[in-house]
Amino acid sequence: MNQHRARHGPAPSIWPVTLATGVGLAALGILTSWIIVAAGAVIAAFALVGWIAQALDEAAP
Repeated sequence: MNQHRARHGPAPSIWPVTLATGVGLAALGILTSWIIVAAGAVIAAFALVGWIAQALDEAAP
């Protein structure tokens, strides 16, 4: 009677690391230059869009 159920979890993703990189870069930019802030913001926005798209794709039936 020892049946194993299939476990479903989120797929491995690079998006959390990418988002952290963008936020970190933006934070570093606050201390250095507005150009670095802008680059970090673009990377963070790109990561959010990618992460949300991946989550929606995984949730689709």
